[in-house]
Amino acid sequence: MSDRQGEYYRAVYTTFTRHPRPTLRFPPDIETEFNQMYADRYQLHIQIAGLLGLLALIAPTPWDYWMGFAGASAAWHIRIVASVFLMTCLAYSTQESSKKLQQPLITLNAAVCYFATLLVSEQFVPPISDYYAIGSTLVLISAFVISGLQFSWGKRAAILMSGLLGLHLWRLHASLELCTIQVFVMVLGSVFSLSGTYLMELSLRQNFLQSRLLALEHKTLEDTRLHLEILTSTDGLTRIANRRAFDENLQQEWMRQQRSETPLTLLMLDIDHFKQFNDHYGHPQGDACLQRIALTLADFARRPGDLAARYGGEEFVLLFPDTPLAHALPIGQKILEAISALEIPHALSSWGKVTASMGIASMIPQAALGAEQLILRADEALYQAKASGRNTLKQYLITAPRLKP
Repeated sequence: MSDRQGEYYRAVYTTFTRHPRPTLRFPPDIETEFNQMYADRYQLHIQIAGLLGLLALIAPTPWDYWMGFAGASAAWHIRIVASVFLMTCLAYSTQESSKKLQQPLITLNAAVCYFATLLVSEQFVPPISDYYAIGSTLVLISAFVISGLQFSWGKRAAILMSGLLGLHLWRLHASLELCTIQVFVMVLGSVFSLSGTYLMELSLRQNFLQSRLLALEHKTLEDTRLHLEILTSTDGLTRIANRRAFDENLQQEWMRQQRSETPLTLLMLDIDHFKQFNDHYGHPQGDACLQRIALTLADFARRPGDLAARYGGEEFVLLFPDTPLAHALPIGQKILEAISALEIPHALSSWGKVTASMGIASMIPQAALGAEQLILRADEALYQAKASGRNTLKQYLITAPRLKP
């Protein structure tokens, strides 16, 4: 997340915590993210709630037949129809696409169970019919508490169930007393259920925002750490690795190549007559020269483990793990040719342009020697290249007896 996103989340969190909307809604982008999280987190929970609801719908059937209640057969048919619908929805809920319709499906399933219970109660006579009618209130409470119904959809479910209750009472031509009792129980159950749903979702939404803020702070700290790490390992002028980064990589590759018994090669490069170049053209031109050469060297360090670094002043180094001297020599020659091809004017050079000298040292790291030996030998080879007229390279192959295990 960017700093702007962080400020946005903090503003939403502050507003939502101090003055939560009665509808419990975030701005559209955060609301979409929250709903996705909710669907992923509660999908299995909702499926279990659906199975429990299916079981509760079918479970009373043996009791109806065992007691010999009139209307048991008609009630069974109602339960079968409702169960088939619920099982179809449960099967669909295992699909990824169902997550987008999760809340509408819960609302619809709750309404079907509620109305099925009311229809079942119509098949019996008092007091059995009254017991089943009261059971519809349990369906209402369970739909809100167990199934993970969100508050906004809970209100829709309450309105839908109220309409189904009205249809049920109209079909029965219920007395005023029965209507009063049923409506009172319905309203009371809805108020308590919606209140509980509201408080639970409010807490969940606050926790969601807190988790996003914590993730943001962690990422900000990680980005800061990486940025500082880059700053401490990058040369400020040339933007390639600095001396510190080179020293660390040299030690790491030394140990790695020692374990694998493969060669480690170091190329040390010095720009020819660079002091004269600086004195003649000025430091800004000297800096530009170093930057162009550094960019050229970086093109030759592309493999994992390869490193191009500024060693100091006008000196550069290239580290090539798992590279024998025979393979490093052509690379070194191409580097010198690439620097010459830059055609950077140098009036005080016998070539009329900027060139470089290079020393190459290669060895299979041994426990008896230290990594500094590779630097010393590369520097010695570089000195020989300068002494032989510059704009060339010299090599140094280091051999050492292997230590017996």
